[in-house]
This record gives sequence, structure tokens and C-alpha cells, in this order.
Amino acid sequence: MMKNSFYPKSIIALTIGFTFITSSGLVSAVSCGDVITTAEVLDADISNCAADPAITIIGPEGSLDLNGYEMSCDGMAGVGILLDGSFANLTNSQPQTGIITSCETGISIEGSGFHNISSVTAIENAITGVRIVSNNNFLSGSNYTFNLSIGIEVLGNENFLNLLNVTSNADGGINIFGDNTLISLSNASNNGGAGIDIRDVDGSQIIQNSANANDQFGIRVRNFDQENALITGNVAQTNNNNDLVDNNNPACTGTTWFGNQFTSSNNSCIE
Repeated sequence: MMKNSFYPKSIIALTIGFTFITSSGLVSAVSCGDVITTAEVLDADISNCAADPAITIIGPEGSLDLNGYEMSCDGMAGVGILLDGSFANLTNSQPQTGIITSCETGISIEGSGFHNISSVTAIENAITGVRIVSNNNFLSGSNYTFNLSIGIEVLGNENFLNLLNVTSNADGGINIFGDNTLISLSNASNNGGAGIDIRDVDGSQIIQNSANANDQFGIRVRNFDQENALITGNVAQTNNNNDLVDNNNPACTGTTWFGNQFTSSNNSCIE
């Protein structure tokens, strides 16, 4: 049976945390190297920050609204924004802005998890747009593009990724190393490597995403005998190698491929 009961609980908990923290409307100046433990709203760009991390948000009380401003690191070194503790929030209330750039890792999600990240952009970071280390985090409505290696690296378990744009990253879109990762309604296209790359993990759910025109594969399951993976309703077209790949032997033993739209695959069992 698929292990997916955690998703509704995680989403409810994160939604409650997000509503409570941002409703206070507190505003104060945030500077390079700050550790945030209350609700804060950025009121100016933070440029060429040499602190590592540049900003730390500690939940459950800490939250930051980028408010349309840019946060950049000094020389692409270190972490841009670190989320620690639990139920920390990073968001952006101004559409199409709110940028984290020129760091080694744009956002690092650590601590006890249950953090919420929404409507932010991590662009042109040296390694990763966002690195998810902890469990039970919720990412939505954000852009992770033009990073110099990977858009999103999922190391923790039971993380929920929804409505993300993960495109034009040099070495790949989304790399999954954590069990029970759910990715839905997201775009992982035009990346080097694979759009979505599933490693030695169980319980992945890849549902209704786009993975087009990647330099290697659209969606790939590596040969680690994964169990309880579901890949359904995705569109993968015009990738340079196969659109859909299951490298297990035999293929499709631990992964259910169903209802996907694609042109090429490495095995006839993929649907």
C-alpha cells in the first residue's frame, strides 16, 4: 500500500502555521547576517552579503516576507536563507519578484521541518536553488531557475512540492533522495540532466507535472529497486534521450507508470 497518509496532516499543519505568523503584520528592518525569530518583512534589498547563512529564520515564530526585494550573497558562497527549528515561513507578497541569488545554495531547509516556502525565486545560485534537508516541508508557487547545478535537491522525507517552476538549471531540475516525496502540478523542463530524477528512495509520487526538453531525460527512476513509486498524469516530450526511464531490472517492478504522455521510453512497460 502506498505510504501517503502524511500529506494531509503536513499541509494542514503548515497552513495553520503560515496563517498565524503572517497575520501579525509586524515590520522591521532585516540586515545581512540576521537571525529572525519573529514575523519580519523585508524593506530593502540585501546585496552582496558575506555572512553564511545570509539570513536565518527560526520557527515556529520566525517568518520572512521578501516583499518583492532581492537578497544576494557575496561571490556565490554559503547559504542565502536558512530555515531552522520548525514551522518557519519564507514567502513573498509581491508577484514575480522576491529573489534569492548569487549564493552557493539559495535556500536550505533544515531543523525539525514543517516549514513553508511560497512564491519565492531562487535564481543563479552556484550549486542548488533549494536544498531540503528536513522532513515534512511544503513548497509551493515558487521558481527555481538558472541555477548553476540543480534546481531542487530533496534529501529529507515526506516533503510536498506543488506548483513549482524548476527550469533551465545546468545539471538537472529536481533530484529526489528522500522517501515519500510528492511532486505535483510543477514544471521541470529545459534543464541539463533529467527534469525529475528519482534515486534510492521509496514512495515517490510524481503526479501531473511537465518534464519537457531536458538535456537527458524527462523523468528517470534509477536502478535502486525502489518500492511504492507512482508516476502518473505527467507530460514528458522532446527530451534529448528517452522521455521516461525506469532503470530497474526488471523495470516497473517497484514503480507504477500510468496515464503519462510521452514519445519515448526505455521499456514497453512504461505507460
